[in-house]
Amino acid sequence: MIRKRIVSLMVAGLATVGVAGALPLVTAAPAQAAIISGRCTYTGSEPQLSYAPSAFKVAVQQAQCELNWAMTGDNLTVDGYFGSNTRAAVVRFQRCVGIDDDGIIGPITWSRLNYWAASSSYAC
Repeated sequence: MIRKRIVSLMVAGLATVGVAGALPLVTAAPAQAAIISGRCTYTGSEPQLSYAPSAFKVAVQQAQCELNWAMTGDNLTVDGYFGSNTRAAVVRFQRCVGIDDDGIIGPITWSRLNYWAASSSYAC
């Protein structure tokens, strides 16, 4: 029984990291947000987002909601469109938390947003 378990773990480990010199056998899944229960529950998807005022995205709604919970004063409309107000709020948030203020919501910005939106205080 123990031998089967060890072999299973070794096979799983090889499948995760791949064989030396070969491409990995398993690729990473897209980042998934923790739904912020009772606050922001639009989606758990965390794609890269940037200025696109005419394209509706549920992930933009999630980001807008999290920005509203992470900062005081902006009160973004949670409409799913990444327009100039959303971009300005993203830049402001990025500056508040000390990360690159490019106005793009990528993995680092999502991580900080998730933290501050779930917090009992504000980033700024």
